[in-house]
Amino acid sequence: MEEKEIIALLRHKRHDWMNQIQLLQGYATLGKQDRLLLQMEEIKEEAEEERKLLNSDALQFPLWLLSFNWVHKTYRLRYFIRGEVDLSRHDHTLLAYGKRMIEIMDGHIGNEELYEGTCTIYVGGQDTLGLSWEWEGLFHEPERLKERLSEEGFISTIFDSKELSIEMTIE
Repeated sequence: MEEKEIIALLRHKRHDWMNQIQLLQGYATLGKQDRLLLQMEEIKEEAEEERKLLNSDALQFPLWLLSFNWVHKTYRLRYFIRGEVDLSRHDHTLLAYGKRMIEIMDGHIGNEELYEGTCTIYVGGQDTLGLSWEWEGLFHEPERLKERLSEEGFISTIFDSKELSIEMTIE
């Protein structure tokens, strides 16, 4: 990663932190104690997930996840890591699978829609690495999307053309 990219990443992260601080200030000013405490808890949870991601001993996939929402304007992604995981063995594979999944999805989304997703990363049976992706938004040609994902080795389910679930297992 070049210095220019590092500065851009830090700029985006700073912008996000400032937005969160302004939101907290707004709740405090309006006396909305319950919303203030809830927002603070969400910020703490997000910071904890970031900590686990940054401590996963991988470089490329965590960087891709951290910058995802800034790079992909039609998607909003949150991630959760169950337990402490070592992603270093699978760093390149995870990045390749993640990028390929988005490339396939890009062919089946609308330009005016925001697709919200979560990625849960966990250690499965026999020390396999599992990723569970859940996406909400209206998908065009859902059966073709499911077929294309399957051709690439993804296990997917689509509900009512607007909920997409993708499972990945890496040994």
